[in-house]
Amino acid sequence: MLVLTLAYAADDVCSSWSPSELAAKVGDVPTSEASGLARWGSGLLTLADSSGKPELYEIDENAEFARTIPVDGATNTDWEDLAVAPCDEGECAFIADIGDNDGIRGSVTIWRVPLSEDTILSATACTLEYEDGESHDAEALLYFPDGSVRVVTKGSDHATVFRSETLRCDGEAQVLTEEVKLELGEPVTGGTVNADGSLVALRGLTTGWVWRGCVLDWSVEPTELLFVGEDQGEGFTVNDDGSFTSSSEGDKFELHDLPCTASSALVCEACGCAAGGEGTGAALGLAAWAAVRRRRR
Repeated sequence: MLVLTLAYAADDVCSSWSPSELAAKVGDVPTSEASGLARWGSGLLTLADSSGKPELYEIDENAEFARTIPVDGATNTDWEDLAVAPCDEGECAFIADIGDNDGIRGSVTIWRVPLSEDTILSATACTLEYEDGESHDAEALLYFPDGSVRVVTKGSDHATVFRSETLRCDGEAQVLTEEVKLELGEPVTGGTVNADGSLVALRGLTTGWVWRGCVLDWSVEPTELLFVGEDQGEGFTVNDDGSFTSSSEGDKFELHDLPCTASSALVCEACGCAAGGEGTGAALGLAAWAAVRRRRR
């Protein structure tokens, strides 16, 4: 089953909240190893990791399990993370089959899945190989509005960020190039990017790290988050108002109301991205995201 809890930020990422205002919702998700979390419309999607079934689990706006969605054409070697973003079909889930506990995988896969209300969805494989020719155990996927992706490894001493400028799903393997090594103090188990790319966050079992700005700069000291009440935290997603929802493996599913208001969360104007900051495609990404959200609702 799945435990969903809240990430409390150390500064103004999410500063206006009161524990007495949080309302817990409980429901059932049919997997004991939920990994990955993404906002879809007013609800959420999650998945099962490590040789689980190739299917997504939808959670509705009341934090209740809604349905299981089989993903035709996909296999689950070790699904670890999940992103939802605009695509040519409207909105797609990008499922990161990137786990490699045994260090034996020659390539990894991101499954591209157009989302709809259909009872079965179809997947296309996007194959990636690391430029160093080595295998890497990873649990975090970052999908950006410009179509670039980053895979972040789960090293105990450091995390390595690998990047691909575009995500192709044409049957040919593309190369993930090393971008940076991060010294974070604990293994990275998930990641998330907001709609215009101005907020990028990673998480570990107990701590999260947030970078903000129109151009991603890993050298900037990140804001730290504290995850409360999680035994093994893995899922992580940023909500429309800049707050976060997180999940962990456990014996129940629990969701708390958002801890902050839109006025206290980071918005595009606050970081200057509304003027069209370089490197994010902010205006286009945000407009496309808003359009598909309206259709979904």
